[in-house]
Parts: sequence; structure tokens; C-alpha cells
Amino acid sequence: MARRERDWMRRSVGIPRGFLRYGVLKLLSLRPMSGSELMESIEKRTGWRPSPGSIYPLLARLREDGFIEEVEPEERDLRRFVLTKKGEELLKEYERRKVLMRKFHSIRRMWLKILMGMNEDLYRSSVRLFESIERITPYLREENADEVSEKVCSILAKAAEDLERLRKSLEANRG
Repeated sequence: MARRERDWMRRSVGIPRGFLRYGVLKLLSLRPMSGSELMESIEKRTGWRPSPGSIYPLLARLREDGFIEEVEPEERDLRRFVLTKKGEELLKEYERRKVLMRKFHSIRRMWLKILMGMNEDLYRSSVRLFESIERITPYLREENADEVSEKVCSILAKAAEDLERLRKSLEANRG
């Protein structure tokens, strides 16, 4: 692949507009964090590390707009930020309107149906699975979260094993 195409792909593939903003607000609702701590936390949770060129301008905009503020530094040269009341309200509004989930679902549809060539029945089944996981997620914050998480992981592991067994069977029949 030519360098020009690689550069285009690198610039074309990224987090959709709004996701990083929401993620930063969500993480800052948990505890004060610096730009580098935000990048590390996002990478740890998702496997994708935002660049300083996306995090620091975003923090500057959020600060200018009054959604975050800098806290007194505990460590020299480390600027940490927290949500303001206005930022908390914005985060609640995001969650209430579920704006980002709609974006996620449209991206998932494009990925699965267009890029992966998935047929409609399989697509609907995969959406049902994802939506079931989304609906059970709030229960993972309750008292018996470990038990619920264990059950969900067991169900998903069994489904993955069944699908992998089917794939191997299809491969064996093909070859």
C-alpha cells in the first residue's frame, strides 16, 4: 500500500465527532484528571489512544465553554481538570438524550452491513445482542454486580464458542 493511501486511511479512521468529548466529560466526572491521564485512561479502556493534538485542544474548548475547570495542582507541572456544574449538566443531557448511542448504532450499521456484507437477519440478531448488553449494563453498578457480570460473561463466552465451532466446521467442509 502506498504511503499516500496509508496516510489517508490513518486520517479517515478515528473516533466519530462527539465521542471523545463525551468520553472526556464522563472520565472527569469520576475524578480530576490531566490530559495525559485522560489519554492513558481512554487507551486502557478502549485500546485506542487519542493524540495530544485532539485531547489538549478539546480540554481548552471545554474550559473556555465553562464545562471544566482547572483544580489546584497537587503535583508541580500537572494540570488536572474537573467538571463544573455546567459540565455535569451537559453530561446528564448527553446521557438523557442518548445522542452518542444513536451515532454508535449508525456506525455499527454501516460497518456490519456495508463493510462486512452482513445480511439483514444476521444484522438484526447482532443488534439484538448489543442492545441486550446495553440494557443489562446498568445492573453492573449494583450490589450484586460481580454475580451479574459473571453470568453475562458466561453467556457471551458460550455464544462465542458456539460461533467459533460453527466457523471451524464450515472451514473444514470448504477445504
